[in-house]
Amino acid sequence: MDYLDYLPDAFRETKEYQALGEAFDPLTAELEDGIGAVPEEYLPSSAQEQLVRWERVLGLSGSGDIAERRFAVLTRLAGIRPYTMAQLKRQLRASMGEGQFAAEVWPDEFLLRVSVPSGAEKLLSAMARELRRMIPANMTLETAVSEPLESGLYTGAVLCISDRMQIR
Repeated sequence: MDYLDYLPDAFRETKEYQALGEAFDPLTAELEDGIGAVPEEYLPSSAQEQLVRWERVLGLSGSGDIAERRFAVLTRLAGIRPYTMAQLKRQLRASMGEGQFAAEVWPDEFLLRVSVPSGAEKLLSAMARELRRMIPANMTLETAVSEPLESGLYTGAVLCISDRMQIR
């Protein structure tokens, strides 16, 4: 697909965008050809013979039928530890949903606090289990239930701290 196809009609007639399209289109075509040349066997979602290699690299047992084994590989790849707050939030958003958590980190204290809104307490234990698996070993994990509270100076309040765990 050409670069200009991604732009609104108003921009397609602009010389600058047309020049960008002329520069990007050959590079994009080259990249698409390279991606197309990767055999499906090397992708975990379609691997059969290479599935054993993926399992060995990820430390999986390799039990079950091929669909279960692929699922195990993809799940393990999706759960690779986040090393940035943005990645942690992306992973939490994918597993818990938008607006179902708040996450803060205090690097000087090696503290990560993740809270769920009041009414979502049932998510807390599952979230804590997942976070214990995901966060670096030197972080203290604190999970909490929070209630939105608005005032002129402060927004939010912690109702209770349900779990605080230090992994060393």
